[in-house]
Amino acid sequence: MNIKNTIFIHADAGPIEGWGHLRESLEVARALRDRGGHCVLVLPEGITAAHEEARGGGFEVITIPPSDWQGGQSPEQVSEVFKSNPGAALVSNLVKVTPAYGKAIIESTRRWATITELPEDELAPINFNISKSPKYVPLSAAYRQAEPHVINDSVRQVLLCFGGSDPWNVTGKTLDLIRRNIENRRLSSGYRIVVVLGPLFADEESISETAASYPVEIDLRKSLTPAELARAASQSDIAITTSGGTMYEFCALGLPCIVVPILSKHIVNAKVLEGQQAVIRTRQYGYVTAEEMTLSVESLSPVQRRANISQAAQKEVDGMGASRIGEHLAKEWGIE
Repeated sequence: MNIKNTIFIHADAGPIEGWGHLRESLEVARALRDRGGHCVLVLPEGITAAHEEARGGGFEVITIPPSDWQGGQSPEQVSEVFKSNPGAALVSNLVKVTPAYGKAIIESTRRWATITELPEDELAPINFNISKSPKYVPLSAAYRQAEPHVINDSVRQVLLCFGGSDPWNVTGKTLDLIRRNIENRRLSSGYRIVVVLGPLFADEESISETAASYPVEIDLRKSLTPAELARAASQSDIAITTSGGTMYEFCALGLPCIVVPILSKHIVNAKVLEGQQAVIRTRQYGYVTAEEMTLSVESLSPVQRRANISQAAQKEVDGMGASRIGEHLAKEWGIE
């Protein structure tokens, strides 16, 4: 093994948040592999679905208990990886990069880069802040290769997707808001709603029960591949999602989005794209009302409004982020 070309990619993946970090990390690993890198995924112990997805992509996987780095202390087991592989490089894509983690990594390797949404996490020699610069969001090739999004005369199909785990069941609460608007005739009863649940979503039974008594047709799907999600998006007129990875995926596809921020960092993400008129942003989860959801959906009724948002979204997120990161790191680290 050429240690100069060895890159460990440390990603969070879990039931609270992190599935997007995994998907992004796999795309960066593919981009680096295409440029001669030997990539090894370092993932949380116990998240079998994440391990299988990484191995299915042809990558070696090292598992470490998440308590090693998620508690704010120095990550002893992660550091040990570099003691065994001196000179190797690291890409960290974590929910939080703590000062203790940063200090330990800098002492272990100078060939370190982060992918982050938070300015305070920019502790590495190389940092890609995908919130400030959406052009660096690493997305699957499926979102670049999808058929061009068609803007229909009216909104008939709504895609609802809140990421890989949705631990607060924002999916169910959003369905409740839409139900009220349909039942009081503020929204059309002619909508068809496609609900996509992530692989770590734990409350599928409650969503199934909601769908069984819903006033419009609900098509419930779970654990879609990027290609399958891109296909579902291409068949939809608008999406309701949060302002994490799925927002960027739908923007790359040109699908007009209503984004409901869940975490504080999501507000920042959404404001960046809202400022470019690329998404419709609601108030943060917990404060969104049925009235606000109605107004957001109604605002996307005009064909030209949807066309303008679609064009702006694809201008901001072109799906080439992984390639840009791979090219930059290969050059900086002399990977060949």
